[in-house]
Amino acid sequence: MESSNKRVSASCVAPLTADTGSDHSGGTPPEAQNRTIMWCVPRTISSAVTKCFSAIEGIEVWFEPYFYCLVTETTMARDRNLTIPKEYEGNEDLYQQAADHVQAVRRYDVLKPQHLSYASIQRFLERSTGKHVFVKDMGTAMKSCNFEFLPKGYKHTFLIRHPLRVFNSLRKATYTRLTELDMISGESSHEKTLDVGRDYPFMDPSQLAFGELYELWKYVRENLDSDPIVIDADDLLSNPAELLPKYCEAIGLPYDESLLRWDASMALTGKWNVAGEGLIESIKGFYGRALTTGIFAPPGPMPSRNHLTPDVIRCTDAVMKYYDELYESRLRV
Repeated sequence: MESSNKRVSASCVAPLTADTGSDHSGGTPPEAQNRTIMWCVPRTISSAVTKCFSAIEGIEVWFEPYFYCLVTETTMARDRNLTIPKEYEGNEDLYQQAADHVQAVRRYDVLKPQHLSYASIQRFLERSTGKHVFVKDMGTAMKSCNFEFLPKGYKHTFLIRHPLRVFNSLRKATYTRLTELDMISGESSHEKTLDVGRDYPFMDPSQLAFGELYELWKYVRENLDSDPIVIDADDLLSNPAELLPKYCEAIGLPYDESLLRWDASMALTGKWNVAGEGLIESIKGFYGRALTTGIFAPPGPMPSRNHLTPDVIRCTDAVMKYYDELYESRLRV
């Protein structure tokens, strides 16, 4: 793969077909289902939340399905100067080539080509059969030109965290992951000169994750749900016994106190629908403690701006307007 600081945005192209029919044979009928997507920015304990909900009996969990469509589009645009169509059907050979390339350069285990297409993911989610369906995904994957692939029948919720925490943590995780993959060069070769806004490869540097999440929140509010649920990660970590039941009630998930403590091993992740075999294990270093924790631990002190790098400060200041508006609409205890 080329240096991570050579960024090429994957373009949005219309699908070749639009089959979005649902098949609920053998499962829970749509009118009896509870379906939720939690959209987030990176480093918001969203994986820990997903593990928590995975303990609910019979729940169907999807882990970042659209994000791996974005990973595929971005990687193929950067490495092969190739625009991937949104539709898998009719483009099976191209998607197999893409899966082979992405899994090689990012050192994933075997990727499933049909799980790398926006149109396919929309169909998969609309055909879900679980009584409870929970999807955790990244707002960076759902640019405005992809809104047409939002699945029908889902309640959209949003998880945010203060940008100082997000970018400080993302910077460290990005350096570690790029080092593991031998994908750093130039200024990004050194932790002191790495720039999180430039070097994290799956975030538009003009929107920095918060801008994309904000646009999606506005779209949902204006077209799908006038009052979508927003929760702040630090609120949840500080008071899970009060905020978690409120969130569960709002989305229709059953709540009991057992959700405050769950299996700390990675056994629960084996229930997740993911883009490839062994995918979670191959990226567990990036997600860190989130995949090996069994509780919501209280947050540490807010990082001091005086001790943060210039790129973290710059990125934080650029997105505070988005965070502040989302924060004002958050679910409160």
